[in-house]
Amino acid sequence: MSALPAIAALCGTCAAAVIDARTGLIPDRLTRTTTLLALGLAASTGTAPAACTGACAVGGALLALHLLSRGRGLGLGDVKLGTAIGAGFGVTAGIAALGVAFVAGAAYAAWLLATRRARRRDTIPFGPFLAAGTLTAAILSLRALR
Repeated sequence: MSALPAIAALCGTCAAAVIDARTGLIPDRLTRTTTLLALGLAASTGTAPAACTGACAVGGALLALHLLSRGRGLGLGDVKLGTAIGAGFGVTAGIAALGVAFVAGAAYAAWLLATRRARRRDTIPFGPFLAAGTLTAAILSLRALR
């Protein structure tokens, strides 16, 4: 993947994380803009096929989890944000970002439960963890280029 689509996806994901942490929602306008910008930049750098494949893989994985949990475990805003991440980073780095996000989210949830700061039915915004995973994927991608 190219750096420009990844930067667009990272910026959009960080903005979504802040909004999700404050409101519990990720705006469609933000995810749509981020996805289209990442895809447009990928097209301009000749990496559109990888961007489309990444968007489908990452967004599709999150959509499957959304459907399996009947929308209780993961919101559609997270699914749409995952599509933007995949469009910006491609399949490999996008799936890595998801892996980091799920591990970090699970660790945080376990800590909240262990310290009795949350109950099993409480919700936790997932956008900040997607941003942490995306930032990690960006750093790992930079290291791989060296």
